[in-house]
Amino acid sequence: MRPPVWATHLISDLHDWARRPLPVAELTPFALPDDAWFEYAWLDADGKPRADPDGVPAGNPWWSHACRLAGPLWAVDPVVAAAPARASRRLQGLRLHSTAMGQERRAFLYSTAGPAEAGPLVVVQDGKSYWQHGRLGPVADLLFERGETPAAHFLLVHPERRGRDYVFDARFRAYVLDELLPAAEARVRCDGTRILLGASLGALAGADLALARPDLFAAVAAHSGAFLIAPEDDPPDPYAGGEWLLRQLHAGRGPDLRWHLECGTLEWLLPCHRRLEAALLACGCEHRTVERNTGHNWVNWRQGLPGTLRSVLRG
Repeated sequence: MRPPVWATHLISDLHDWARRPLPVAELTPFALPDDAWFEYAWLDADGKPRADPDGVPAGNPWWSHACRLAGPLWAVDPVVAAAPARASRRLQGLRLHSTAMGQERRAFLYSTAGPAEAGPLVVVQDGKSYWQHGRLGPVADLLFERGETPAAHFLLVHPERRGRDYVFDARFRAYVLDELLPAAEARVRCDGTRILLGASLGALAGADLALARPDLFAAVAAHSGAFLIAPEDDPPDPYAGGEWLLRQLHAGRGPDLRWHLECGTLEWLLPCHRRLEAALLACGCEHRTVERNTGHNWVNWRQGLPGTLRSVLRG
């Protein structure tokens, strides 16, 4: 990978893309692990992101200019590869007027064995993206059919504005806890076990919900959680914030929750992830942490979904 003659900066998951582009003049040679998946692009002199003319498109749903480097040992997770093209059951639509949010909100429900079968309820932030890009339905179906996970229900939550709803918003918290959960559990048979799942800001929202009502939830699963952010950050700082979750763990909150945290080794959140792992070890919280040689993208989170569901659903 060499910079094109017009390139002024490298943008990638290592620096949260355009938020902290790396000047080409500061680039030094670096090696990627053999099983790595690395996504990148370049900025030109006008600050416009452009694909590498010699690169391979990454298929990133956010940025058409993203290219990828895949190591010789990189491979699609076997469950993801074997999952059928479509989910076996239909989504249930869930529409309600939220008093907390002051507007109508929509969500969806999916049950691997049908809504009448008792099972855990997994509350999924960015549910639409987990469904489309994470392939949640087919992956959950295959794990259930193989007996690797029990029957489960998935509540797919969709934010109106991620940067508002998912960053310590009291209205969103009340909407999920007081309005959406009861409405969902009137439609499906929850066995009393509730689990939170999210990626990036969605993972932060999940941790916020869990610590607000630890009596309601059994586990928190986070893919590349945006855990550098704290409520007092103005604006929220994804690089040097107050690390709210880390402070909560140090203060002894969340000891009865099970934690499943995953992060890419090729993203800027890795040091924060490792500090959280150390805090979970120190406080004796039941947890599993995973690192994968990928970045802050749906390839990473889709790869991690089978292992995450096995971990949180089997208890």
